[in-house]
Amino acid sequence: MAIFHCYFSQCTQAKRYVLLPLCMVLAGVLAGCAPSGADDWLPLGKGHTQTYRVTESGEEHGDTPAVTEWTIAALGQTTLNDEAVWQRRHSEGVVFYLRQDAQGIRRVAQKTDIDEAPTPDPEPRWVLKAPYTVGTEWTTPTVPYLLKRKNEHPRELKHTHKALMAWRIEAVDDEVTTPLGTHKPCLRVVGQAELNLYTDPVNGFTNVPIVSREWYCKGVGLVKFEREETVPRGFMTGGKLVAEWER
Repeated sequence: MAIFHCYFSQCTQAKRYVLLPLCMVLAGVLAGCAPSGADDWLPLGKGHTQTYRVTESGEEHGDTPAVTEWTIAALGQTTLNDEAVWQRRHSEGVVFYLRQDAQGIRRVAQKTDIDEAPTPDPEPRWVLKAPYTVGTEWTTPTVPYLLKRKNEHPRELKHTHKALMAWRIEAVDDEVTTPLGTHKPCLRVVGQAELNLYTDPVNGFTNVPIVSREWYCKGVGLVKFEREETVPRGFMTGGKLVAEWER
């Protein structure tokens, strides 16, 4: 979970499986038990807020990609089960609770606007794993964000399919451009998973790749996230989602 290791979770019961994985991304946190500073890969101090332009393209959208906005706000530190945790709130109505130690950053709970109290994760999920150097690897569970059936219900595969995503830090000095300009140095974190799906009578069962890319830039935080879910034409549609820091 290097999420935009949020971000798809639940603002309603149905949304829980849509927003949580992606919001986990966007709600990520930097190591350290003190307020984040200018040298952090993902500043966490209270008041640090970023808004992202989110574009979804693919067969479902034709020539007109869907464009929305997400905002992630750092709410500062609190205590959960007698441990210090950081809070980050996604504009879809989800607060994520994250804990750090020498091994890295983990998400330990989440709370939606309709919940009375945070819901602990069965097992903590990595946001970023230390050391923050090229080659560091970890895994997190994920669901497909974009894959949909054309003629069956429920259309979204997120309700029925899960996969294990393997993450790797591929660069620590990358450069990336968003609507706010060019940012560097940045961590580039890449996640890869596969789902074996019956896509059409010709191809039969196909290993459908799921790829996520995230850029965390020093002193700024997460500035860009990409998710690609490409499937052969047939019974299903896939697509690409790109979230870029715009203000």
